[in-house]
Amino acid sequence: MLRIVDYAKRKDVEWYEIIRQAINESSVAPVVILSQGELRAYELDKDGILYDYPDAEPIPLAFLECTLHPAFLARLVHVRFPVRFKPVRENEDAARFYQLEDMPIKPPSLSRYERLDRVWFGFSKQVSMTLDDLWIPDEYQFKTKEKSQQKSIELTKKKKQIKPHTIYIANQIQSGKSMFNSWQFLKRLASESRGREIVELPGFGPIYLKQSSQDIVNSILYSETVFKTPADGEIVNKNSFDRAWRRISGHK
Repeated sequence: MLRIVDYAKRKDVEWYEIIRQAINESSVAPVVILSQGELRAYELDKDGILYDYPDAEPIPLAFLECTLHPAFLARLVHVRFPVRFKPVRENEDAARFYQLEDMPIKPPSLSRYERLDRVWFGFSKQVSMTLDDLWIPDEYQFKTKEKSQQKSIELTKKKKQIKPHTIYIANQIQSGKSMFNSWQFLKRLASESRGREIVELPGFGPIYLKQSSQDIVNSILYSETVFKTPADGEIVNKNSFDRAWRRISGHK
């Protein structure tokens, strides 16, 4: 394994270019190796209140290869380091807790909680993640600058003519992803962005996304600039997403 910053120097590229390529092509999964941090498991009771999970030990994060949620990785391309996760306590706002499939940082030991209902996780000790904490397999083959630049030129031309979600769909189909999972991932990106944080939309590039307050389940708003008012952004709903998917994939 190599730190992404060291790998970038070896290839004479910027570190974020490596993450961007990993996002667009699903070719490699960078990991994070932290020097500190801890998680705890919590149980959601029938009243919607979170308590410490019975008999659960603290889950250490230090010096382990932890996977990164793809949506969180898409935000890291544009974030300012360090990225901090504040500690939580039971009975706190549920917005600061995560279900297993939504964990931004996932240590190997969390696999024991798979298929368990009503289990949530929170950072019990503050995590401060720096750029030096990101690693990549040293055998990973980054594409040459010439290919990346050509792809960027072609993408710029497409952006002027095609909507962001259409370019994203084409990328997902090419990567062998399903329509359902691609829509769910788009919603997850919107949760990461919240209209304020720029994220990397696979195949398209930097964008702001936001869940529509009028239809959180089936509609997403997008904009190339930060959202400032409720009227900002253009909408894409599940029906239009599905139609675009069938059109691009050639299936009716």
